[in-house]
Amino acid sequence: MSRPKPSRWTFTRDIAPVIYKNCAGCHRPGESGPFPLLTYDDVRRRAQLIQTVTQSRYMPPWLPEPGYGDFEGVRRVSGEELAMIEEWVAAGAPEGDPSDLPPLPEWTQGWQLGEPDLVIQMPEPFELPAGGEDVFRNFAIPIPVSKPKYVQGFEFRPGNAKIVHHARMLLDRSGRSRLRDDEEPGPGFASSMFMDEIFDPSGHWIGWTPGKQPVLRPDDMAWELPPGTDLVLEMHMLPTGKPERIQSSLGLYFTAAKPSRTPFILRLGSKTIDIAPGEEHYVIEDRYVLPVDVEVLNVYPHAHYLGQQMEGWAVLPDGTKHPLLRIERWDFDWQDEYRYVKPPALPRGTVIEMRFTYDNSTGNAENPRNPPVRVTYGWKTAEEMGDLWFQVLPRDSNDWALLSRDFGRKERLAQIAGYEKQLEIHPEDYEKHNALGNLYLEANDTGKAVPCFRRALAIKPDYPYAHYNLGVASESLGRADEAIGHYRTALRHLPDHAPSHNNLAIALFSRGDASAALRHFKEAVAADKNNPEAHNNLGIVLGSQGDLDAAAREFRQALRLATEYAEAHNNLANTLGAMGKLDEAIRHYKKALEISPDYDDARRNLALAERARQSEP
Repeated sequence: MSRPKPSRWTFTRDIAPVIYKNCAGCHRPGESGPFPLLTYDDVRRRAQLIQTVTQSRYMPPWLPEPGYGDFEGVRRVSGEELAMIEEWVAAGAPEGDPSDLPPLPEWTQGWQLGEPDLVIQMPEPFELPAGGEDVFRNFAIPIPVSKPKYVQGFEFRPGNAKIVHHARMLLDRSGRSRLRDDEEPGPGFASSMFMDEIFDPSGHWIGWTPGKQPVLRPDDMAWELPPGTDLVLEMHMLPTGKPERIQSSLGLYFTAAKPSRTPFILRLGSKTIDIAPGEEHYVIEDRYVLPVDVEVLNVYPHAHYLGQQMEGWAVLPDGTKHPLLRIERWDFDWQDEYRYVKPPALPRGTVIEMRFTYDNSTGNAENPRNPPVRVTYGWKTAEEMGDLWFQVLPRDSNDWALLSRDFGRKERLAQIAGYEKQLEIHPEDYEKHNALGNLYLEANDTGKAVPCFRRALAIKPDYPYAHYNLGVASESLGRADEAIGHYRTALRHLPDHAPSHNNLAIALFSRGDASAALRHFKEAVAADKNNPEAHNNLGIVLGSQGDLDAAAREFRQALRLATEYAEAHNNLANTLGAMGKLDEAIRHYKKALEISPDYDDARRNLALAERARQSEP
């Protein structure tokens, strides 16, 4: 029997610092690692396993290749450290002098960023079964804020970290997530939400993966959290062989400062993925030409189990190629977002490009289907996605609107193509017909929108959202009677649908039926107390009936909910002027113009109010 060769490396002096830096954050009690790696005995018993998973780059989980972007928080063992681990294991994993052992890292107990300003928690625990496939579930959680808040940071606490593969947090102002939650037994729901129902905070995304550390961003880049918003917590959970209970929470950290810089999210990718069984090298590509100067803050790649290689790069106007990300071996189990140490500056005219490859053959060990089957685009894990998200910051804050309009056109076309492809595969999916119609409405293509809504209703005649959308489309075509009919039908099937009450009230008011309009505006406010547009509209009707005090209350409530609501400032100013409060009226006209400098009505009204004040005795 051969003896291990003596090693110049020891655990206490050489190996422990590597383990503490790269492994112990997750491999400690209460965290996501399946076993601790804190002591010599912990590490010695798994020395061969540690060598195997580090040499293969499976651990620590870090997908980006070096040289293709300089990122914060790199979890990558160096080549020298890998060689040291290999030699140490070959030598029998000697412990060394105990006096050389460095102290364990100090981990903050409880909330890592300090006590949050607001904690949102799942209302009740979810019971994860002992076995079976991975569980994907959404939980709708109301966010109790009565006025807009500015969020500087967040911290997610899984509650049972070892069963959570990853979590994503989205926002919902439609109320539909709670309806879906109510429709399914037990906490949460399994059905997917549509992109017109949920959204990321403006210019941000919020998510969690094991090992991710919470950070507070600059307060001038906080994101606004409006009242009446629900959190949609999407969780990917892993059965452990015994029943598990989980009740996750999210801590939010507010700042009083209104953000002066707003990032923007660019998505490159494909929503028409269609991979034949056996296809070993399926490729998607996309590109976008920047209309403004930006800095790239973050990048977040996403695919499912068929994903292989990923690459993103920028071609500058002078032809220089700037790498942004490269992943040689995608691993769905360890997806993350990556923040640049020094944000790359990309001038206007830069082309951002991406390329992903997929393997739907039996040679892909991660393929969930054997034998392989046709795989198309979708959010479910057995389906496939291909997205490369960039968080960018316009160099000039005035360019944000231009970037939003320009990219919005590209993204809308991509979504239309995606839904059309999905409807080729699932022609009886009424929700997708309705979603496609919504996209055509956004593109001002009512001619294509209406058939989509009618097809949805042919499949499901009592679908209230298609009736509502058909009402919106009918109004845009000047068919007021049809619109009113569809709003009324939507309300028969969904009596608390605030948008239908609101639009029906507007249509009735335009016909001169103020009393019916007032009733429906009140219903809209009752159904969605945190909707500033509903309060503003109610104020208009109350003012038209001479109830100026009540009208002013509604306009003020609209402004409490949305401080930058120019129309509500103008309407409140009109009401205050009619009440003889010219100084206060003038302040609100000026605020409306500060928010919207091209607001001609507010400019004319301000001039009239100032002349009236000058003529006062």
